[in-house]
Amino acid sequence: MSTVLKRFSLVGVAVALFATGCATGPAKATSAAIVGDQAIGLQTVQDRTVKVLKKEPAAQQMQDQGKLDQVSKLVLADEINHKIAERAGQLENITVDETKVFDAIKEKGGPEAAAKQSEQDETTIYRRQRDVLVMGELARRNLSTLEVVIDFFQVQDPKEAKEKAAEVTADPSKMSRFVQEAPRTTSGQQASATNQKVRVTENPSLVHTMLWGVKPGTVVAFPADEQQSSWMVALVKERNKVSPTPGEDDLIERIDPQLLAAFGLRIAQFLTADLNIEVNPRYGVWDPTNAQIVGNPGERAGFVGVSSTKNKS
Repeated sequence: MSTVLKRFSLVGVAVALFATGCATGPAKATSAAIVGDQAIGLQTVQDRTVKVLKKEPAAQQMQDQGKLDQVSKLVLADEINHKIAERAGQLENITVDETKVFDAIKEKGGPEAAAKQSEQDETTIYRRQRDVLVMGELARRNLSTLEVVIDFFQVQDPKEAKEKAAEVTADPSKMSRFVQEAPRTTSGQQASATNQKVRVTENPSLVHTMLWGVKPGTVVAFPADEQQSSWMVALVKERNKVSPTPGEDDLIERIDPQLLAAFGLRIAQFLTADLNIEVNPRYGVWDPTNAQIVGNPGERAGFVGVSSTKNKS
């Protein structure tokens, strides 16, 4: 009985937190975020967060650690990513087979089981599965045929990477100097190049990165490896459709499903790059690098900026 009471008291605390704070959003007082011309309501985020907290056994621990706001951030990010997936699917005329949606949820034990330990609930889990199928189709259509042309260099310090990316965004002519000054790898190779052609099939470690999610004229900075021992700064110059290499027919079956979904999200981000995303300051800011909400711009996992040359074109 005491556990039940504690759980509901936590829900009450969450509601109180959401009801306080800044009174105005980025465009409307009742919006948690604006994606293009579509608003995500504060009430939607609040209601979903309460549902997550009710089904979350570790709610007490989350409160003790001050992580209640993280749940609302995850919920809002899910709403934003849904808008992105929905719009991308419309642009690419992707039709989702509802039988596959329901079969996937059934295989996971039904909606409640499928939604466990996540920001989903028994109703939103079906929507999420639709989005997953859209991302998968976007990945399938681009995996073997997408090529980007970049100028890039690598550095070890993330702060240096973000600062230099910002400099290149403001003045793209600095890119050539940074490429020349880039340190060599431990094997003595130059960790930089100009007009480098990049494909997922030849660079699988980059499959989840922002290289595939931005338009030409965009500067990005992100960890070049899982250990974040090196950071890549790249100016995307071209985005081309190429012929698949012989023997890549079953490539999509050989890539980790999670990485494939991440690649599909990047394609969706590219297709919806013109959608302006504004987040209510009470939640934080949008971070396209990891498609999540963070507390402030300094917490973003990487850098994305449109170069001044692109802005003038």
